[in-house]
Amino acid sequence: MKNLAYYISGHGYGHYARSIPVLNKLVSDFNVHVKSEIPQDLFTKFLKGDFKYWPQSVDTGCRHSNSLEVDSEETFRIFKNFQDRSVIDTEKNWLRDNHVDMVISDVASMPVKAAHDLGIPSILIGNFTWHDIYTHLPGAEEHKHLLQVLEEEYRCADLHILPQCHLPTLQIEKSKEVGFLAQKGQDIRKDLERYLDTSFAGKTLVFIYLGLLGTHSVLWENLPQNKDCLYLTRDPIEQAVPGLYILDDQFDFPDLIASVDVVCTKGGYSTLGSAFASHKPVITCERHDFYEFEAIREYLLKTQTGVIITDDDFYQGHWQGAIKTALSLTVKDKVPLNGEIEILKIVHQMLS
Repeated sequence: MKNLAYYISGHGYGHYARSIPVLNKLVSDFNVHVKSEIPQDLFTKFLKGDFKYWPQSVDTGCRHSNSLEVDSEETFRIFKNFQDRSVIDTEKNWLRDNHVDMVISDVASMPVKAAHDLGIPSILIGNFTWHDIYTHLPGAEEHKHLLQVLEEEYRCADLHILPQCHLPTLQIEKSKEVGFLAQKGQDIRKDLERYLDTSFAGKTLVFIYLGLLGTHSVLWENLPQNKDCLYLTRDPIEQAVPGLYILDDQFDFPDLIASVDVVCTKGGYSTLGSAFASHKPVITCERHDFYEFEAIREYLLKTQTGVIITDDDFYQGHWQGAIKTALSLTVKDKVPLNGEIEILKIVHQMLS
């Protein structure tokens, strides 16, 4: 069996979440080394095969002031420090020592540069690159050299896999669009009714995911204005709100998404993917300084699979109109899924 090194960005959990279905396809056919700062137990919980885990920071991503806004100055500072401590030579030694036959990266540039230097084939997976994001942040003009180095590293990839809802490619020599990469959940609605000791009959069930940084911005007390809705979340919302149920990690995100009628989210890729995999419409708001949202906005409008509301209405908890509109949308058969199956075929072809 050939050896694969799979690198995953530690920026949030979105890159990890969409890597799980890909890894589950790869672990049965290859010896897989996973390199990420995402905790090992999160991989062990969902991967249905053997793999080797190496804790490592592989990129820096963005730094946020809240769930919807990027701190540009801090983002560039951390990125520069990471580049100054270049670990490419160390990584090349590791690739040699472990006889790696292919590098796959979501979405760090360093691993594909190390692979290129050694003549090892590499695949970049990402609906955007950090070069896309950084070049559109305030202050980018002051970091032209860093951005040029980053672009050169990305261009070392032999193939750029573009999951659905992607930004225009960096013009890496070869690219291929695939379906969404998403964890698919099971409908546990009846289990949730028993656990919460309440009936969902006649109610619209809404799942909320804003992440750790987004919960302090919303006026949660306004949610009960919509008497027809019940809300589920795993976000750490500190105040008690009628009709809002805060669940713990015994319930997995994909299962919760599969069990509701509508998903309300900050618009991250993996949440959207899991929603579409379960044929659920989404509600999100504008993310003005996160360039990735350009692709998300265009995709939702084109496919009519979600509703975008203004920041003000979102923060005020005025979601009633958006929920009503979302319930009228059809998601099934509107978006390509199962990108992980396509990726498995591509890996076999490149290594044959």
